[in-house]
Amino acid sequence: MKATVKPAVSAAALFVLLAAAPALAAPPASRGGAGGEPAWKPRDPAAAPDHKTPWHLFGAPAEDTSAAQLARARRFESEKRWSAAISAYQALVHNWGSGPEAPEAQLSIGRLLEYTGDYEEAFKEYQYYLDHYGAAGTGEFGYADVVAAQFACANQLRTRISSSPWSPSYTLVSSMFRKIAENAPDSPRAAESVYLQAMSLELGGADDLAVPVYERLVVKYPSNDLAVSARYRAAFCRSRLSERSPNDERTLSHALAAVRSALAAAPGSPDAAAAAERERELSARQTAQAFARAEFYDRVRRKPEAAALAYRRFLERFPDAAEAPRARERLAEIEAALPTPAPAADAVPEAAP
Repeated sequence: MKATVKPAVSAAALFVLLAAAPALAAPPASRGGAGGEPAWKPRDPAAAPDHKTPWHLFGAPAEDTSAAQLARARRFESEKRWSAAISAYQALVHNWGSGPEAPEAQLSIGRLLEYTGDYEEAFKEYQYYLDHYGAAGTGEFGYADVVAAQFACANQLRTRISSSPWSPSYTLVSSMFRKIAENAPDSPRAAESVYLQAMSLELGGADDLAVPVYERLVVKYPSNDLAVSARYRAAFCRSRLSERSPNDERTLSHALAAVRSALAAAPGSPDAAAAAERERELSARQTAQAFARAEFYDRVRRKPEAAALAYRRFLERFPDAAEAPRARERLAEIEAALPTPAPAADAVPEAAP
């Protein structure tokens, strides 16, 4: 009688081992790349799809040649079978991506997605077209037309940014406009795209990210009409950042400088009245902070020398402030009690420790 040999590992256990094998064999993830850069970077939300390769299980072409597949996709499109047409065009690009019919098929994917209202995917498919076929062009619909179509898609999503959970992501939309500016840096749309990139960030509440984009527009396109508005928008963003950090003197100083710079550069702007009001508010806060610093050394730390310096500096910077009479009175009292005269005001500490 033959002995029965039982398997050392059950079928279930073998399946688990096989599934875990790639992870077990993989080297540990790097915590950093060359030059200290992170080993992993998040994917650009507006990037084109990965390079399209043949589909083996799903999406295989129904025809044997790319020409026949293109005819099939066109027929679906003429019958207004949008989903079937998109799938047929996709199958063509995946399986004959370097063929003569591929550019038209790829462009058709973007057109149909845009037509059916899937603006995010349409934008990405247009980007794939620009990345792989843009130099060749397709009929009368050339590179500039594709960029214009991308702009239309991004603008559709920008107008829908809100606090709703169904709102498009402001990071996605801002990335779309950044891509457009990169795709056509010398086009009339470039400055507008940079402006709308910043505006999308601002609409999403990311004032800290919007500021450098607005300010980059001012530097790169100084003669563009949008540069004036961008200067004011950056100032308003800085003002809000200062409001969120009321005790941060540096942020307040930067906000006030930005508002004053915008007013000096374009006093006739429609935004000038609002900016002037912001300047008054920021100026009042800066005055109050300077006086509070002097009182801190005077009342809390009880350091008369430091307090005298702070009061003197306050009076040099804000001689007409509402707090000035009290500052003069208290400074005179402190100096009368000091054994030696207080040092010059330029030695005043910038901020309380």
